[in-house]
Amino acid sequence: MIVSVTMNPAVDETLTVPQFRLGETNRIQATDIDPGGKGLNVSRVIRRLGRPTVAVILIGGETGEFIRNRLEREGVDMELVEIEGTTRVNISIIDESTDVQTSLNHEGPRIDIGDLHAVERKIEEWLPELEVMVLGGSLPPGAPPDAYARLIKWVRQTEIRSILDTSGQALTEGIEAKPYMIKPNLRETRQVLGRDLKTDKDIVAAGQELVGRGIQVVVISMGKEGAIAVAEEGAWKARPPIVEKQSALGAGDSMVAGLAIGLSEHAGVAESLALGTAAATATVTTPGTELCRPDDVQELLPTVKVEKIA
Repeated sequence: MIVSVTMNPAVDETLTVPQFRLGETNRIQATDIDPGGKGLNVSRVIRRLGRPTVAVILIGGETGEFIRNRLEREGVDMELVEIEGTTRVNISIIDESTDVQTSLNHEGPRIDIGDLHAVERKIEEWLPELEVMVLGGSLPPGAPPDAYARLIKWVRQTEIRSILDTSGQALTEGIEAKPYMIKPNLRETRQVLGRDLKTDKDIVAAGQELVGRGIQVVVISMGKEGAIAVAEEGAWKARPPIVEKQSALGAGDSMVAGLAIGLSEHAGVAESLALGTAAATATVTTPGTELCRPDDVQELLPTVKVEKIA
C-alpha cells in the first residue's frame, strides 16, 4: 500500500489566454479546475494506474469539499483531517502565444499541532499495510519546517520507505531525516547544495553527495531533458520521448507516482525511473491541470530510454 500525505492541498484553476497582457483585460480561452497538491496528485495517478493507495489530506471549507467530491468520483481512497480554515485556491495563467505559465499560489490556511497529530493518527491506522509513504508539497502556515522530517524519522523505525517531494526549508529539514528517496528538480537541488549544476556530471555528483548523507535514491528531474537517478550502486538517466506539450502542471507529481509504484513492487531503480518518466511525459500531453491517462502511460513506457551513466 502507498500512502500519500498532503498537508497543504489546493483547488488548482488553470486559465489559458491567447496572449497575456499585464494591466489589461484578458479574455479567457479555456479553464480547467482540478484538485491539487503533490501528495494528492500522486495518489490520483497511482489510482489511475491500478495500484492501491490512500491519500491523507488536510481539508477545510467549500474548496475542501470540492476536493473530497472529486476524489470520491475518481475512486481515490482518502483519510481526511478537517481543519478550521479553508483550503486554498491556486491560479495558473498560460499564455498561448509564448507558452509561458504564471502561477499565483496562496500560502494556505493556518493549522496547529492538533492537526499534525491527527495526520499521524491517520497514518498509524494504515501501518500494517503501509509499504511506501509519499510526503509532498509545501507546508501550510502553522506547520513547523520539520513536520515532514518528523514523519520520516517515525516511519524509519519500521520497514516503510518514504519519498519526499517538497522544497525550501521543508526539503532541507527532510533530507536531514534521511528519507529513502527524494525527488527535487534542478532548481531545488541547486538551492539545497548552494551551487550551479550545468552538466550531467554535475548532477550525478550532486546526487552522490545527497546519497552520502544517508538517502538511498536521489531522483533529480530536469523537465523535457528527463531525469537522473543516483543510488549507491550507480546513476541512470531517463530520456523521455518527444511529445506535443500542452501543460507541464502535475508532471513532477506523476513522476513521483511512478517511482512510488516501483518501490512498492520492488522494481529496480532503472525500471522505476522509466515508469515515472512515462507518467510524467503522459501528463505533459494533457491540458491544464489534467493528469496522465493510463493508456498513454503504457504506450509511452517502451519509448523511454534509460541508460546507466555512472
